[in-house]
Amino acid sequence: MFCSRCGVEVDPAVEKCPLCEAPIQKLPMDDGSPWPKEEAPAATAPPMSADERKALVKTLTTLGFLIPASIVITVDWFINRNLSWSLFALVSLGTAWMWSLLPLIFNRKPYQLIISITIVALAALSAIGVLTGNTGWIFTIAVPIVLCAGALASGVTKLVKRTRSVGGNMAAWILQAVAILAVCADILINSRLKESFRPGWSIIAASTLLPISILLLYLHYRPSKQRKLRRYFHV
Repeated sequence: MFCSRCGVEVDPAVEKCPLCEAPIQKLPMDDGSPWPKEEAPAATAPPMSADERKALVKTLTTLGFLIPASIVITVDWFINRNLSWSLFALVSLGTAWMWSLLPLIFNRKPYQLIISITIVALAALSAIGVLTGNTGWIFTIAVPIVLCAGALASGVTKLVKRTRSVGGNMAAWILQAVAILAVCADILINSRLKESFRPGWSIIAASTLLPISILLLYLHYRPSKQRKLRRYFHV
């Protein structure tokens, strides 16, 4: 035991401190011992709030992309003594970094999220065009395809918000949007390279995706009295 005033160690049996005569406080326990049997548990840290968790995820995500970016820059500079191919890798890493952070920034704001993803994609494609020295395809191919993808994503989001039950119908709408995007991209690329507006490979992709989407829509909206095809097809 120690004196609470001067800090000198005292005998547990004394009533007053022999140095300053301050009374010695006694802490009797159930068994008469002045010392607790077990050590008090360590205080646990309070749980993090939602904003603190978001900040932690943003920090870890940023560090996760800074590490490969620094490695790419170091290797390119060490080999070529300048930055050449690493610029393309940095554009890709920067785009992936922004796409990883945008869902945290625009949480539960799907339209703002789609618009921001579209802007980042356009900026990344423009940067690649500048690095390659060929910017002609940006406004004729890249911009229309990205805007078409953003419009289709907004349409699917609007359908999901309007429906009461979400399941296979959402997957069907996504497949239909992918099929439409493939046809649009095929037409735009052919008009740029072959000066032809006839689609090619996209017809094969669409003919594969559309029947699957129709089946999913049927399974989701089928009448309850009809035969249960979900069990029949083991889905």
